[in-house]
Amino acid sequence: VAAVVAVGAVSLDGLGIREPSSALPSTVTSGTWLCPHGGGEGYEGTVSVANPGDQPVTIRVTELDAEASAPPSELEVAPGSQLGVTISATQRSSATFVESFGGWVAAGWLIRGGEGGGGVGAEPCAPVAGRDWVSAAPATGEGEQAFLVVMNPFDVDAVFDVAIFSGGGRAPVRHADLSDVTLKPRRSTAIRLNLYAQGEDALGVSVEVSTGRVAASTLVVADGRGIGSVLASAGTTPRQVLLTPSATGRSSLAVAIPSLSDAAASPPEAVGQIGSTFSATLRSEDAPQPAGGLVERSQEPASAALHPIVTTGPSGIDLVVSEGEPVVAALRTVGLGGDIGATAGSVAPAKSWVVTPTVAGQPSRAGLLLLNPGTSTATVTVTSIPDEGEQASEIGMSIPAGTVAAAPRGFMDGVAGSSLLVVSEGSPVVALGASTSLGNEGLSLFGLAAGMPIPETETETETP
Repeated sequence: VAAVVAVGAVSLDGLGIREPSSALPSTVTSGTWLCPHGGGEGYEGTVSVANPGDQPVTIRVTELDAEASAPPSELEVAPGSQLGVTISATQRSSATFVESFGGWVAAGWLIRGGEGGGGVGAEPCAPVAGRDWVSAAPATGEGEQAFLVVMNPFDVDAVFDVAIFSGGGRAPVRHADLSDVTLKPRRSTAIRLNLYAQGEDALGVSVEVSTGRVAASTLVVADGRGIGSVLASAGTTPRQVLLTPSATGRSSLAVAIPSLSDAAASPPEAVGQIGSTFSATLRSEDAPQPAGGLVERSQEPASAALHPIVTTGPSGIDLVVSEGEPVVAALRTVGLGGDIGATAGSVAPAKSWVVTPTVAGQPSRAGLLLLNPGTSTATVTVTSIPDEGEQASEIGMSIPAGTVAAAPRGFMDGVAGSSLLVVSEGSPVVALGASTSLGNEGLSLFGLAAGMPIPETETETETP
């Protein structure tokens, strides 16, 4: 999981536009991306597919909802370019399945609210389907509607159970309607969590699949506060780092300890119901300090809790479990226009990333945060991956150990609608897209999306 974030002492090399370096070679012949983005009446959606390689890649795009799957469309993504695919996002259950052939591509979604639900939600798609998914992102407080979106793009039924857990010592909700849920082939579904847990500022949700494979996300629609869209995590972790730009400085850290086999199903000693003890450190331009007073905080098993966090400038929450069960977390930040941005962070630092667009329209203020969690300086090159036929731009950045840098606004203004290729020499880094767009000089809508690491080429070894 992405590690320490801090702001300050950032030196930038070559602030002007430079000639772009050569694209990365393609190393994967096929792949999939699962995008359980959801939506609603009047919503608009785009899946951006970025090809950082040096060969064209063919993609097959299939749209799913609760009733049917649309006929697939085959498209080509030119080398070093991106393709924005307009997709349907008019149902809470809307989802998109992307298959690629001939090279590696990255895919991320962006949905824009309509009909009384303005806001933007941006996320990376999931590279694989899984058997277990967990999330700390949903909430059903005043004026909030929360949905669990589950997609099954394959040709066999998927069968799964859903558990919902909150705070206050309440037992997890395992309703009959949420047990042995059968999702037909090439379908998606949206479960309204308010029906089972209303009035909760923090909810955890787990999806346990007994047959097949699925991908899942959560969508929160808040009256007057936009939408939050977060891809669920394929498991818990003892450490998680969540980045956010300055926005208004009002953030909340949601921490959930899911119980994939809770005490109602097995004796406590059989499932290790010991809860967790964790600490969270706020990294910013100031000295490191406890985030929200979270020092050796204990939390009971099968529970969720929300902690207010005040941030100044680009910041990160470094959450570490010191004892007990691993956790899952999500960071919610309120944008300057009141729209909610949410992220579950990144899995680990990597040498190279693709970040798909988080801008919903013009005017905009596009942003890119880069974290160097290592002990040595990272020399980073950021190259735009524009629409086919447009000129790429490039910039170099030198990021000292243990710091986070925001890409210069002058550079970002010129690449606002493009995907971004991030390549680090030396220490691996973590990338996050964070943008505001539309209205009030581009500040109305707020979107966060973690980058997608590019798989490293497998090292060839001699056969003994």
